[in-house]
Amino acid sequence: MRALILSGGSNKGALQVGALRALVEKGIQFDMVIGVSIGSLNGAYFSYKPDLEGISELEQLWLKVRRKDIFPEGRLRALWRFIRNSESLFTNRALYNFLQRVLPARTFAELQLDFYVPAFDIDRYEVFVFGENKSDPLLDALMASSALPPYFPPWTYKGRRLIDGGFVSNLPYRIAIEKGAKEIYALHIVGRRHIDEKVTGLFEIISRTMDYLIRLKIKEHEWEIEKHRDVKLHYIKLEPETPISIFDFSRAKELIEQGYRITKAYLESREVEKMGLMERIRNLIPFLPRK
Repeated sequence: MRALILSGGSNKGALQVGALRALVEKGIQFDMVIGVSIGSLNGAYFSYKPDLEGISELEQLWLKVRRKDIFPEGRLRALWRFIRNSESLFTNRALYNFLQRVLPARTFAELQLDFYVPAFDIDRYEVFVFGENKSDPLLDALMASSALPPYFPPWTYKGRRLIDGGFVSNLPYRIAIEKGAKEIYALHIVGRRHIDEKVTGLFEIISRTMDYLIRLKIKEHEWEIEKHRDVKLHYIKLEPETPISIFDFSRAKELIEQGYRITKAYLESREVEKMGLMERIRNLIPFLPRK
């Protein structure tokens, strides 16, 4: 059984769209998809229509989305909410309206592939996985998965107060393995880091801190998957070529292209690894006779 894991990555999620195109063009098919945060939106679309037509529709969505669709409130408003001790810096009303307009299906039962979205119950200290019950609403799953503190408030579903599952695991290998995956493709979005760059301002400090915490969790789960020698892991790191603000949605086209190039290069490198010595030599020297 082959699983696809789509990490979080906010507005850099467009990288995954290009990566998905490269995987599908290569003929790679999946039995299940697990999405976290923005990966849950990409995963919902891909699970609904896991082909090039579906990816083209997802590309168009990314090319049209703008900051006002997600963050209509400015930084001053966010600062005011912080001073008033609100649950989050931004409200999730705009995000809710946006997802309600663009989601391709209402429930997990309408999807072609098994799809799972983990969220974290902040009161019970446990992970809740949307999609195990096929009647779960996709909208609730994505709202919960997008509730990353301190940006958005927890999402309440059936009495549970849920936040983004990426806060616990941005690459939830364990869910894939528990559900029988023997091969995993993990599309991990990481932020471009400049170690010597001084971080200033509330929003930059929050963003850098959250990025560091998520990276620590990734390391923990990489150690965990080492225990499962029978599981084949394809780890594809999707890193933008230049830094990008969490509020900038204008660069979707270049991010899609970058994600495509990164993943295509990974797949080509895997093909070379599988070749025998003579086959590699023949590729380097085309005029040598072939069988």
